[in-house]
Amino acid sequence: MKSGYKCSAKRIAAIGVMLCMLVLTCLTVTSVLNTKAEESIGQGHVNYDVTGLRIRKGPTTNSSIITTVSGGFKFDIYEETTDDDGDTWYGIGFYLNGSYERGYIYGGYITVDKRNDYKPDADFEEYLDSQGFPDSYKDGLRQLHAQYPNWVFVADHNGTDWNTMVEKQNVKTRSLVHKDNISSWKSTADGCYNWETGEWYSFDSGGYVQASSELVQYVLDPRNFLDDTYIFMFEALSYDSSVQNMSGVESIISGSFMDGSSHDLDGYTYPSLLMKAGEMSQVSPYHLATRIIQEQGYNGTGRQISGNVSGYVGYYNYYSQNAYASGGYTAVQNGLRYAKESDSGTLRPWNTRYKAVVGGAINLGKWYINKGQDTIYYEKFDVVNYSHQYMTNVFAPRSEAKTSKRAYSETTLNNTSFKFIIPVYDNMPDEVCAIPTGDGSPNNRLKDLYVDGYSLTPSFSLYTTSYDLIVDNDVTSVYVSGDKLADSAEVEGFGEYSLSVGNNRIVVTVTAENGENQDYVINIVRKEADPIPDPDPVPDPDPSEENGFDTSYDIDEEGRFISGFEVESTADDVISSISFKNGCYGKIYGSDSAEKTSEIIATGDRFVVYTSDGDEYASYAVVIYGDANGDGKITSIDMLYIKRHVLDIRILTSAYYKAADANHDGTVSSIDMLYVKRHVLDIRYIVQ
Repeated sequence: MKSGYKCSAKRIAAIGVMLCMLVLTCLTVTSVLNTKAEESIGQGHVNYDVTGLRIRKGPTTNSSIITTVSGGFKFDIYEETTDDDGDTWYGIGFYLNGSYERGYIYGGYITVDKRNDYKPDADFEEYLDSQGFPDSYKDGLRQLHAQYPNWVFVADHNGTDWNTMVEKQNVKTRSLVHKDNISSWKSTADGCYNWETGEWYSFDSGGYVQASSELVQYVLDPRNFLDDTYIFMFEALSYDSSVQNMSGVESIISGSFMDGSSHDLDGYTYPSLLMKAGEMSQVSPYHLATRIIQEQGYNGTGRQISGNVSGYVGYYNYYSQNAYASGGYTAVQNGLRYAKESDSGTLRPWNTRYKAVVGGAINLGKWYINKGQDTIYYEKFDVVNYSHQYMTNVFAPRSEAKTSKRAYSETTLNNTSFKFIIPVYDNMPDEVCAIPTGDGSPNNRLKDLYVDGYSLTPSFSLYTTSYDLIVDNDVTSVYVSGDKLADSAEVEGFGEYSLSVGNNRIVVTVTAENGENQDYVINIVRKEADPIPDPDPVPDPDPSEENGFDTSYDIDEEGRFISGFEVESTADDVISSISFKNGCYGKIYGSDSAEKTSEIIATGDRFVVYTSDGDEYASYAVVIYGDANGDGKITSIDMLYIKRHVLDIRILTSAYYKAADANHDGTVSSIDMLYVKRHVLDIRYIVQ
């Protein structure tokens, strides 16, 4: 028994030690986790258009894979290093299944959001202020300056209003994105999306669709691209022999179809030919190389440089100039038609590869680089005429920026005073424009909408979202139903509704798969109950006997209104058509109390009858049916006044209420708007 007791005591002691160690270990782990962010040198995220990026155990593609991540994945940065090929890798920390892990990620597909190792630089801060960079630009530029202190950043206050630029870039076919991208990147504006089929319209020979306004704002906002890769969309593209050289060109085209190509280039290689083209055009040969790869692909599969397109055999267009679908020709055909034309200044026709590369470069410099559109960004986004752009793909500047950076060795990047021209717009938003991330069908339209037993005004259309209906007083409820266009959408608002006397606003909301809503509104007016007739009706007084005048106009003695005038009648015409008795006479006064003579009469004017002694005998408010705003005319403005009244926004009273009752049914409703609309369109005039 004692032996057993001793054994238990040892176990207890051992367990106690283990528990203490476990507690200490947990405290240590917690301490490490709590200091992760403090130890890091920065934070970053995976670029939004990337999927399946691998995090590895070491900074090389030969290292084992920890996990794969996609666009928007965030992480801490602890280390920046390069592999044997000179590619940048980052040692990162990230959460995986609730645990904080460490690994390495390739730098070509990530964005460094912030570097914690930045040291304040008073001279650089003064320079940023002297350039007039907004505060929202400065953090990104500080990070770049800390990494590459020789780089020069120029604020280009181009004088263009931000909202105007966004509007101009949202013009159909001006800003395109590939059709296979997520739905929030694609526009549903008129002519861009077919609601009935749920498909986007293709442009530029197919494959591309109009970019959404949110995506356009993201790619337009320079603040999204102030990192060590995308900054190259702002690089000055003029020829500079002190920076650009053959080895840089070789680095750009490495692995592409131009690397060691057997193409007949009149004795040149692609690197030497691109240097020649840069010198003759005064355009950076690095930019020429990236532009060719952008247009023709790394494998050179673009048909415009194949030389064997039917009808254009032996012609080439390396930069895809004038290559857009129009006039019954494809983009490739139009580009090669352009290549066949004669122009000695640009070496056309481009019937050799040499002439196509050099002549196209001269053309590029002539129409873009040497005319002020001297960055990749400005080649895409024309801030002067808005439409003079080299490419329609909104991501082209971002894509070409990545290719451009590859041209430079780390030594060149660290020791060269690169100049970056960064746009600053007027009235930019305070917050950086985020890239949209939503996906799923955007279709939030109805295929049909109806009220059982009744017809809506106007007739249903999926593009019309507001409807009207008037029912009799004895109708106490209605049933609203319909059908959605997209199976993936959700609808709220169908069902039975009880009706109050007056206007009843019914809203049917369609929610698309991507979360966007569209409201359809039905305004149903239930009429007032008919008044109980007077058992002993008193006949209307005879105006010729009681009022001292005789007229064919309608007199409402109870409400003290006069109506029945032709629209836009003058006061003189009205007075002359009235027969006054016993020395009486009449005048018409406007709403400002001034007498009217040759002016047209309007709702709200006063018709006053005087006795021969000048005493006021009778007074009536003028009513012109349909003239709800009192300007004497019937226009679409009157529709707005009636609509505001129906929606209880601005209530019409007295003569204006009576004038708004265009159909003379005793109430003001959306039907009266329809009467005014018909009058304005000369379909059916309002009876006065």
